[in-house]
Amino acid sequence: MLLSFRVANHGSLREPQELNLVPVYEDERPALTVAAIYGANASGKSTVIDAYRFFREAVEESQAKWLPGARIERRPFLLDHESRGEPSTYAADLVIGGVRYVYGFAVSDTEVEEEWLYSYPKGRKRVLFERRRTDVTFGNSLGGERATAERVMRPNSLYLSAAAQTAHEELGAVWRDIKESWVVRDRQRHALIDHGAAVTKVLEYFEDLGIARAADVLAAADLGVHGVRRGEDSTGRQLGREWADASEDIKEALGRSLQFVHRVGEQEFLLRAQDESAGTKTWLNLVSMALLVLVDARQLWIDEIDVSLHPLLTAKLVGLFQNPELNPHGAQLIFTTHDAALLGTMLGEEVLRRDQIWFVEKSSETAASELYPLSDFKPRKGENFERRYLAGSYGAVPVLPETALEDVVREYWGAHAKAVSA
Repeated sequence: MLLSFRVANHGSLREPQELNLVPVYEDERPALTVAAIYGANASGKSTVIDAYRFFREAVEESQAKWLPGARIERRPFLLDHESRGEPSTYAADLVIGGVRYVYGFAVSDTEVEEEWLYSYPKGRKRVLFERRRTDVTFGNSLGGERATAERVMRPNSLYLSAAAQTAHEELGAVWRDIKESWVVRDRQRHALIDHGAAVTKVLEYFEDLGIARAADVLAAADLGVHGVRRGEDSTGRQLGREWADASEDIKEALGRSLQFVHRVGEQEFLLRAQDESAGTKTWLNLVSMALLVLVDARQLWIDEIDVSLHPLLTAKLVGLFQNPELNPHGAQLIFTTHDAALLGTMLGEEVLRRDQIWFVEKSSETAASELYPLSDFKPRKGENFERRYLAGSYGAVPVLPETALEDVVREYWGAHAKAVSA
């Protein structure tokens, strides 16, 4: 469970910014299960998601996939000369097995400048390791074999990643918790190629539990789809559990082989994934990933959750994570959106709590983005957040010149009329 994520010098997030998921108001859980991030276009909303994406991928891949001596593909703030040369910093507070951990690192273009991991059993801080460039010091509380990971660690790889590669039990648990979160960005939203495997795995889960109508559950929205079936590959073999270890080609086959059941009268038609609408594919992707995250108590980060989805479907997805019965282990959904309807009520129910709403605004002077919560404004319970947000009470809305766009169109038609008359 994620308590907070901090980042500095990534994209437009120049100064340290924190997404804090510790509840502001009374809550039985140590962390919120939903966080929604609002802001104008180009304000930096997607940069928050991208910063976590980089953090996650560095943890998963730096030892196994980053090449020795290769440049670290970070994204420092580029609109001042100092930030280009300063490290980018990322850190997360996590609860794993009932214990709080704080893990973070700072990277330049060429190496890991710093890295640290602390645990807080019974609330008391214990240093597991601290790193300065290639020098690693260990706390007395860290057991297990540590020397092998230190030997194989490179200047441009994380010690946590190296320790996971060498099967260190405690450090591997932290590595897995970060690695197994999911980040969904533009290209993946309605591909059903990258994540067709997720749909397949959900079908397997339900079938293993004896739930025969799993396909109907996945298609539980008025999309004109009556079911989803696993297809067959070119050999006629039904694609199933092997998805986790599949190559990219097989994963593409998994997505393309899914068959969508449509009924017209008494006739049944099977359509391919590529024949379905963007909305259908988006819904099936997101609801499948949400189900997997709920089962495994992980995090799902989605950039622009509302693209190709009706507001009621977005609210339905959010509701899965809000409901303690459906989300008993505290899986988390963090997303960006422009959908102001989620700030209000739908069908008489509140979609988002006051402390689940965040904003990003970019400074007109520095072009740097600031992330801040609605709770900073001390909103009253039941306040109309949607109306106040659109009215600019919380900032993070586009500044629209009153007549600038209209004046440009008028000038166009005036110039066009002159050109025609000439």
